[in-house]
Amino acid sequence: MSSTINPNDMLPRYFQLVTILRAKIEAGEWQPHAAIPSERQLEVLYSVSRTTVRQAVGLLIRQGLVYQLHGKGTYVSPRKLQKGLVELTSFSEDMLQRGLQPGQRILELAEVEAPEQVRQHLELSPDIRTVIRLERVRTGDGQPIGLQTSYLNLPAGATLTREQLEERGSLYAILQEKYNINLAAADETLEVTVATPREALLLEVPAGNPLLLSERILWTNERRAIEFVKILYRGDRYRYTVRLTR
Repeated sequence: MSSTINPNDMLPRYFQLVTILRAKIEAGEWQPHAAIPSERQLEVLYSVSRTTVRQAVGLLIRQGLVYQLHGKGTYVSPRKLQKGLVELTSFSEDMLQRGLQPGQRILELAEVEAPEQVRQHLELSPDIRTVIRLERVRTGDGQPIGLQTSYLNLPAGATLTREQLEERGSLYAILQEKYNINLAAADETLEVTVATPREALLLEVPAGNPLLLSERILWTNERRAIEFVKILYRGDRYRYTVRLTR
């Protein structure tokens, strides 16, 4: 791979520069949170204009490879956390598998009237009017990774408390260990969205930043829908992977 800009190449110069800088990041030449050369330094190093440099850096930011601190410079983003599409794991399990300490900040835990969308996803009978709503900021090593909103249709007599969540951390572990609810499968959809001002504040990203929205319906062995959960992941910290075979 070339490490210089070719003025005769059909590819735009900013895209050539993106390719060069991305290769350095992926090769580990610049470690996470390390500063990359300034705009002026990049201009001189690659003999390109300030406009070209800004286009290239802007694209790297959108790709989640670098981030900027106002008045300080541009830095390499931490590696994205990766999750396989065929894995049914909790957020806590995801973090532990990646060597990170899972954490949470509970924003709400309350019994609420079930919204119509939730009623449909959980296949609630007409006599069930309320569900448990749990909203949490999920963290890895203390850094916000996702905003998680769960709606739970627990069996009669089962409860969920802040104390349980703070002590155990993992909702799935509580369901299995305390209530012997065996989790069997999940239906999940993924789409890209952007952060609202509130979501941006909670996830510590700029408003309008890309987020990965995961919506999941969790099923027990008895084919009972027990949870409908929406998770907004930071686009610069999380990605899904799938292995295709033929």
